Amino acid sequence: MPLAALIPGVFGLIPFWGLAIVMGHDVGVDPITALLGLLAYGAVILSFVGALWWGIAAPMPNSPQRNALFLWSVFPALIGWLAMLVVPDLGLVLLMSGLALQWVLDFMLHKKRPDLIKPWVLRLRTLLTIGACTALVYAWQQLRQHGLG
Repeated sequence: MPLAALIPGVFGLIPFWGLAIVMGHDVGVDPITALLGLLAYGAVILSFVGALWWGIAAPMPNSPQRNALFLWSVFPALIGWLAMLVVPDLGLVLLMSGLALQWVLDFMLHKKRPDLIKPWVLRLRTLLTIGACTALVYAWQQLRQHGLG
């Protein structure tokens, strides 16, 4: 796994964990602001992982598989957008579900077409998906425990 991909990927987990921790601890940041920031950041990242499929599809020759990749690539952004519109606890669940679903689809695409998603990319996506989803679970627990939603 190239460090040039690993390092920014891990840095990308900082907002997930930083905002989730702020939600449950008095550190001088309004917990609601942290929650809204977390929902927004999660939606952005979900859009990003969906856009990876657009990038995979773009150089492919025209085919039903290419069309399916283009079509799916917008769904994570729509899930993230919806997560911003619903009540916060459902929004966090949508983000977790969207990230997990995208990982499952990445795994399936890798198994079917290993030339499109390299093994190291799938390992990195696994690490980052686990990191993001566990932060979202922690935030969801904080939301429920402290009645922030």
